[in-house]
Amino acid sequence: MEKLQRYIEVYKCAKDFLGRIVDNHPQLNREILNDHLSNKSRFNNLSDANRRLIESLSNRNMMPSVINFLEKEKIMEPMLYDYNPKDITKNYPSSDELFMKFRMTFEIKNVESKRNLWRKFSEGIISGSKFLSSFNDESDFDNFVKIFSLNKFTKAALPMLLSDEIDGFGFALACDFLKELGYRDYPKPDVHLIKIFHELGLCETSNPYDVYKSIIEMSEIVGDDAYTVDKTFWLISSGRFYLVDVEVGRNRDKFIKEMKEKLK
Repeated sequence: MEKLQRYIEVYKCAKDFLGRIVDNHPQLNREILNDHLSNKSRFNNLSDANRRLIESLSNRNMMPSVINFLEKEKIMEPMLYDYNPKDITKNYPSSDELFMKFRMTFEIKNVESKRNLWRKFSEGIISGSKFLSSFNDESDFDNFVKIFSLNKFTKAALPMLLSDEIDGFGFALACDFLKELGYRDYPKPDVHLIKIFHELGLCETSNPYDVYKSIIEMSEIVGDDAYTVDKTFWLISSGRFYLVDVEVGRNRDKFIKEMKEKLK
């Protein structure tokens, strides 16, 4: 089966598979599914964008269990000047100052370690705030993002740029940041999508950049935007319907097994 037809077949089966999960769970329905697939997140100002950037940073590797940003947000928000990037960089000239503030507020272990997660988190916040401070307002940033919307290569260039500008932002986290701001052309090639796309022959490698391009190619072929494609596979894989706080269990491996049988 040629690659383009494989895209169509796998995505069609993924939508059917996800639909069955929803129909078989009493706490879910198609309206809830559509809400998860139609993220309308937008940002009203650069502070909103910076808050999303900080949340994305807190999702890196082991950080969720250590930083726990959402649980600590009420304490962090005034410390971070309501996420205003210019105020953050003005009041914390370097990441060391912010790290010291965190040390005075939270119980942090191994503070001397250069690999301390709170230290890394501080570095990401300061570099991210400096980056966002270079824009005049949200419209200026929005226009900047849209410059990259020409094709799959230019769309991939923006996450690469962000991963260089912002400490701790790898390619996948940069995509997560853009996606959650409401830019639906930026799927996140996380571990679930990498495994699905590689094992089902949709991508020749497990490199996040290659998987990212394959997701965009699939979206162009099937006629759904990259966010919808991303979220369809992610919901199957994670089983987390977070908008209604329902978890149905992971089904990634089951889907891959079922799909391999069909592709034969």
